[in-house]
Amino acid sequence: MNVSLGLRSRHIVAITRVSTQTSAALPPSVSPARRRIEIFERLQNHTAPGVFTPKVIYDSDAICYASRVLPFGNSATFTVNMSDRSLTDPSGGRGIFTVKLTRVDAADINFKDLAHILEGRTAQQSPKVLVAINLIQLILRQAPNLRYANNVKSFFTRQAGSKRLGGGLEVYKGFYQSVRPTAGQLLVNIDVSAGVMYQEGPLLDVALAVMGAVNVRNLALPEGAPQFNQLRRFFKGVFVNFLHRKGRKKVVGIVPRAGYVEFEREKDSITQTCNIQQYFREVYNRNINPDLFGVQLGRGSIVPAELCVIMPDQRFKSKLPPDLIKGMVEFTSEKPHARLATITHGIQGDQSQSVLDYANSPFVRESGLEISASPVTIDGRVLKVPGIQYGSASQPVPPRFGAWNATRQTFFTPMGARTWAVIDFCNSPAQKLNGFVQMLVGCCQKLGMSINPQPLIKSGSGHDVVRTLDEVVKTLSSAGNPDLLLVVLPSQAAEIRFAVKQYGDVLRGIVTQCVRQDKIARANDQYCNNVAMKINAKLGGINCIPQSDMLKKLAQQPYMIMGADIGHPAPGMSDQPSIASLVWSHDRAAVQYESISAVQAPRLEAIQDLQEMVKHAIFHFGTKNPPPQRIVFFRDGLSEGEYATVAKNEIQDIQAAIDTIWEQRRIPASKPKLTFIVVGKRHHVRFFPANPNDGDKSGNCPAGFVADHGIGNPIAKDFYLQSHGGLLGTSRPSHYIVLKDDNFGNNVDVVQELAFALCHSYARATRSVSIPAPVYYADIVCSRAHFHFDPRLHYDQSAASVSSGDNKRFDLAKWKRGWQGKHASLVGKMNFM
Repeated sequence: MNVSLGLRSRHIVAITRVSTQTSAALPPSVSPARRRIEIFERLQNHTAPGVFTPKVIYDSDAICYASRVLPFGNSATFTVNMSDRSLTDPSGGRGIFTVKLTRVDAADINFKDLAHILEGRTAQQSPKVLVAINLIQLILRQAPNLRYANNVKSFFTRQAGSKRLGGGLEVYKGFYQSVRPTAGQLLVNIDVSAGVMYQEGPLLDVALAVMGAVNVRNLALPEGAPQFNQLRRFFKGVFVNFLHRKGRKKVVGIVPRAGYVEFEREKDSITQTCNIQQYFREVYNRNINPDLFGVQLGRGSIVPAELCVIMPDQRFKSKLPPDLIKGMVEFTSEKPHARLATITHGIQGDQSQSVLDYANSPFVRESGLEISASPVTIDGRVLKVPGIQYGSASQPVPPRFGAWNATRQTFFTPMGARTWAVIDFCNSPAQKLNGFVQMLVGCCQKLGMSINPQPLIKSGSGHDVVRTLDEVVKTLSSAGNPDLLLVVLPSQAAEIRFAVKQYGDVLRGIVTQCVRQDKIARANDQYCNNVAMKINAKLGGINCIPQSDMLKKLAQQPYMIMGADIGHPAPGMSDQPSIASLVWSHDRAAVQYESISAVQAPRLEAIQDLQEMVKHAIFHFGTKNPPPQRIVFFRDGLSEGEYATVAKNEIQDIQAAIDTIWEQRRIPASKPKLTFIVVGKRHHVRFFPANPNDGDKSGNCPAGFVADHGIGNPIAKDFYLQSHGGLLGTSRPSHYIVLKDDNFGNNVDVVQELAFALCHSYARATRSVSIPAPVYYADIVCSRAHFHFDPRLHYDQSAASVSSGDNKRFDLAKWKRGWQGKHASLVGKMNFM
């Protein structure tokens, strides 16, 4: 991308709705962002084209940028008519908006600073550079944002492909685009994206799809019925238009048996009582079914659902229902060659088919930006693959395409289960259950585990899980806890699983392993081996060890590998906390990990209690080892904009924890050296082999492919590592940014080897994973947070993204009181596996 921009003015934008019902001093806000974009586009093209030629760039919120001084002085107010009525229409201000622009100083946007970054003449990315990059992002997005449904950096369109998912939802393909600075140039990162949309069309048809029904009589629902509440949640916030009149409105709720709802109206100067059915028959000559629900709009108005139509291109912002995920994955998964073809066609297709269409965007043309239509070609290399050491093999097992065969191997350190039980909450047929248990026992024994072949088997109802488990524990041993409780669950049994995990992890300190009935019904050796890997790791064993020269060098001195992450509640859940997690290795091979979690205020990206958590980790490490001399810290979940703030503070917290411990304990050994690495997964960089013969069997770049030139950050030590073999679709590499390195002399090659080795130590699998195991473990620990809360708090990380609606003040103390850490009996064990 070649950049030749000049910025002469910047303006604050205030868009307000003209209303005869609201004081001008407190005008109502205009949302969503797409509506603001439409209004501003109307302003430029119809209301005042003479003022806005050439076009200005609007950020969909409160700022617009111009390449010249606009001809109205410091401020101007425009009236924009979005309706087909005259501005003098006496019916009021519906569809009439005011747009006020106020000029502000634009001197802080300086593209020379950006050029210095690209040329490597400065090592600090200033706020001015971020503003400059953001402006270029806006220029690229202006045209597609006007035409398509969008979400920050992505937009979605039927033109790129769509699929009906069911449940009143469909998925559109689209494109992600983002400007990224690299050494010597700016790149546009383009990738295929997908957005879930509300199904457009008659609202009753969509309601039937949500319920999985075919007869409209099923929509005659009483208030409080589960299906009624389901529809109310689904339609809240959706925009509709109507069959009986023009206009668009947002749904605020639904009401049962809408035709019978009565209200008062003026007719012939007389106040009369009328119901919805009568009103629509008399005023609009529409006969409606009074038993069906109605749609509640603003100011208490109600429209029969059968007269409402869901408008197209509306994004569904809640969590996708589990039963629709498979269809979503099938639609969005593309092999590398197909994905690259989709991207290329989106850029290079003819004008009628090119969705991105940079060449014809008036915003891009007027800015002077030049964008190549061809993808960037880079050079990379494939790292040496570590062998995998098991207990019985004289030679390490060699991985191939990111996976290895553990057949006829035994665990490196197998554990035993002398006393254990199987608790069945499904009333499984005895023959099938016994067959599965014996198959599992056989697999465990082949892997080297010493396991009692005759466990206690007991059925439970699921109504009182704790009592059932206590009875089993009492039966097994009066002297202490059993080694393992294996629990058979129905396919849908979240409440029972919660009770089992809270019982084992928090209340009693017993290792638990859950299996689903539908899985054991068709279990084979592979499934049982996978279960055995989890059990052995939970009991304190080691399944296998990656053989890495880098890990061997680290082991010459005591060292710790740490992984940290934060799990947030779903968007809109402002009354639930975020969970921070930290895991750390405590063995020479960095395959055994301990964990700790902490509760903090929602949506904070920094780990608030990191200093105390790191102190706890070092204390625990010291109970088994000499004081660490090296700490390698992998941090998940930070965006590029948070490196300079969040990461900087967390590095200080880690260092403060080290200083405090060494001072309090008067440790004579030197303090550990720290390396701090951010691991990014939520990005859209993809690699496609230039020669298909260089790819793996899925068409992806092979496991171990690393790229550190051509697309890296110009001022940071970073690289992309594709550590896993391809399965479905196009593999996503992980992005590693080394923000501090006191251990390896800023040698990125060494960090790459270490990260790749740790991707082979994930205890649940016989294949390399996409991120280092400690990062994966930290993510798992966050996802298990709900097991540690008092169930009366109703913590739910996966709740749908709907606002609680009451704006309750968040009470952190309440959540901390309701939190319990894992039981002392499980310290040193990977109970989270």
